[in-house]
Amino acid sequence: MDGFWLVQFQGVQGFGGGAVSLVHGKVFGGDSGFLYTGTYTEQGGSLNAKIHVKKYFGGAQSVMGRDEFDLALAGTLQGNTIAAKGTIPGTPLAFEAKLTKQGDI
Repeated sequence: MDGFWLVQFQGVQGFGGGAVSLVHGKVFGGDSGFLYTGTYTEQGGSLNAKIHVKKYFGGAQSVMGRDEFDLALAGTLQGNTIAAKGTIPGTPLAFEAKLTKQGDI
């Protein structure tokens, strides 16, 4: 799963998109207002990730209604896409994402 990915996502307060790099179990990415960092594991085409999302630009709006939060994601690789669902642990807030691979790293 290592590579450079575009991500489209839907949260409790809208939708957005960004870019992420998956490199040897680490996640690095962001969009116009938020940075994403974390870790992931892969097993048999399944992805599990823990991602910390943090606002860096004052005018940006979060699709999860928070300026800083953790996401727990689980997804399935099919070809060059990953369909993932997740939550903010300890809350009922849900998140969906589609990642599309753009290249290998």
